[in-house]
Amino acid sequence: MSVAMIITSTVQPGQRDTVHQLWLEHLAPAAEANDGQQVVVWCDDDNDADTFHLFEIYADHDAMGANAQSPAFAGYMGAVMPLLAGEPTVRMASPRWTKGV
Repeated sequence: MSVAMIITSTVQPGQRDTVHQLWLEHLAPAAEANDGQQVVVWCDDDNDADTFHLFEIYADHDAMGANAQSPAFAGYMGAVMPLLAGEPTVRMASPRWTKGV
């Protein structure tokens, strides 16, 4: 059964574009190559220039866990940790209906 993650992160002032670029370098190529990571959406927060949201759907919990253990994820986290303003908020969800997936 598929599983979704909704992640909200706040960055140090003025660092959202830098974090986005690091995400594009480290995680976007890995997501493109990962069949178990079915949907990934980066969204800039419209009300806070230092906040972004990620929405991800994985084929199952194993696919999500494998992604979290990947070298790409480790590289991304190592690069962005100093740029974050705190721990991201992570919400887990179970998709009940999707369009275009």
